[in-house]
This record gives sequence, structure tokens and C-alpha cells, in this order.
Amino acid sequence: MFEVIVIALLMIITGLLLHINSKLPARDRVQEAMGRDRDRRDSQNQSRDR
Repeated sequence: MFEVIVIALLMIITGLLLHINSKLPARDRVQEAMGRDRDRRDSQNQSRDR
């Protein structure tokens, strides 16, 4: 009986997380990472030039 309750709770939590995730705006993770890398590279070059 305990296992059934645990599995049911896991399914409910998974459903809630998927529902929350579907409401978040889509993100372009590759574009974000490239922007971070470019910014980091630029800041390192500026500190080296000083």
C-alpha cells in the first residue's frame, strides 16, 4: 500500500512540474551560451589590455 502512495505522489509531482515547464517561455539555450561565452571572452580581453 505504501508503494502505491509513493508512486501516486511521484506521478502527481511529475505532472505538476511538466505543467509548470509548459508555461515557461521557450529559450534558445545555444544562443544564450554563445552570448555568455562572447561576453566572457570580451571581458577577459579588456582586462588583458589594461
